[in-house]
Amino acid sequence: MLQTVEQFLAALDPGYVWAGALLGALAYAVRFAQREGLESRTVYWAGVFAIVFGLWGGHLLGIFYYGTDGRPWAWLRFWSGGQAQYGGLIAGAIAVLLFLKARKISLLTYADVIAPAVALGVAIGRIGCFLNGDDFGSLSHLPWAVQFPPGTEAYADHLVRGWIAPTDALSLPVHPVQLYATLAWLGFFAVLVVYRPGRPGLRLALFAFLQGVGRFIEQLFRGDFQPVLGPLSLTQIISLFFIAVGVGIWLYQRKEKFADGSAAAGYLNKQAEFNSTF
Repeated sequence: MLQTVEQFLAALDPGYVWAGALLGALAYAVRFAQREGLESRTVYWAGVFAIVFGLWGGHLLGIFYYGTDGRPWAWLRFWSGGQAQYGGLIAGAIAVLLFLKARKISLLTYADVIAPAVALGVAIGRIGCFLNGDDFGSLSHLPWAVQFPPGTEAYADHLVRGWIAPTDALSLPVHPVQLYATLAWLGFFAVLVVYRPGRPGLRLALFAFLQGVGRFIEQLFRGDFQPVLGPLSLTQIISLFFIAVGVGIWLYQRKEKFADGSAAAGYLNKQAEFNSTF
């Protein structure tokens, strides 16, 4: 079993990791846009709006999950309190959509460039969750299970459940589910980077599908799992929505591709008939 993460907490502020995740994702999006021949300035400002509104959206969904800190106008204080990943993704996506629509720029083309950067940002950000003891895993006796010190969500949860005493120095061993997510998202990032879609929107579709599947499975290892509809948690319900969106975009774009191919084939046949007539 791994040792306590207390040494990591003392050596590295998770806030720096989360900030690095946002800035790293933005920098990669700009660089990827240059590689794809798109306007990097547009991607930069789309990313800035996505970060600002994503933080606010994550804060709002975090209030739904965790409540407020009791201070007035808590719903506006996006820099404080817990952050929920799906709230950030949805609010950030809306911000990008509105920004690109206002600029009359193709949403799907630029979303294909932003998607891998988001995957990279999530992968790095989950390390911050691990260092902070947030989004902890379920009980585990595997060799790589971890224990968290007081002041973390895992320790507080186990204390409330009566599994540990206030005098205990550590929580019970749990899955390092945050690191599972980091490894998964690094894999998603690699797949999205090397994937060369034939039409705009297919990389976005793949991102939405992987996001949904990954988060759905992650919930099975979470120690704070809370079902809200039968056996499903709210996160899993949203995950199913993301999967459906990904599949829907994929099918629509593939259908458009075949339609374009059929139209082109029909045009060539008519041209051949016309040439043979004369």
